[in-house]
Amino acid sequence: MSIDPLDLAFGDMEYEFAVTQKMLSRVPDDCFDWRPHKKSWTMGQLACHIVDLLWWSVVTLEEDGIDMSKPWPKTEASTQEELMAKYESNKKQLREVLDRTTMDTLAEPWTLSYGSQIFFTEPKWVVLRRFGISHLVHHRAQLSVYLRMNDVPLPGSYGPSADEN
Repeated sequence: MSIDPLDLAFGDMEYEFAVTQKMLSRVPDDCFDWRPHKKSWTMGQLACHIVDLLWWSVVTLEEDGIDMSKPWPKTEASTQEELMAKYESNKKQLREVLDRTTMDTLAEPWTLSYGSQIFFTEPKWVVLRRFGISHLVHHRAQLSVYLRMNDVPLPGSYGPSADEN
C-alpha cells in the first residue's frame, strides 16, 4: 500500500475543518461583542481570526511570505451567518490550493516579516503545520472557553464533549 506524503502530513486537515466548523457554528449572534477580559479579543474577533487562519494557509502555499507591514484582508462578521459564509469560502479556497500542492511546494521557503525585519524563514510545510493547523487548533480551544463561559453547549473536538455525553 502506498501512502501519499501529503495525506500523511496534512490528512488531519479535513478533520480539523469539520471540528472548527462545528465550533464556529455555536457562536451566538448576541455574543460577538463579548470578551472575558479587557485585554482579550471579543468572541467575534477571535472567531474571525480563526476564519482568517484558513486564508493564512492559502497564502503560505501560494506566496513566498507575508509582510505584516502591508494590509491584508481580515474577516469582519457580526453574525454567525456572515462568519460561516466566510469560513466556507476560505475553506473552499484552501481545499483547491491543497489539491494542487506538491511536495516541492511544501519544501519552498516562506518568510514572515514586518518591512525589513524578518521574523523567520521556514519551509512551507513547517509554516502550514504551525500556523495553519496548530495555531487554528489553539484559537479554536480558546473559543471553546469563551463559549463555555457563555453557557453555549460545546461540540466534541476529539471525542464527545461534556454537553454531548
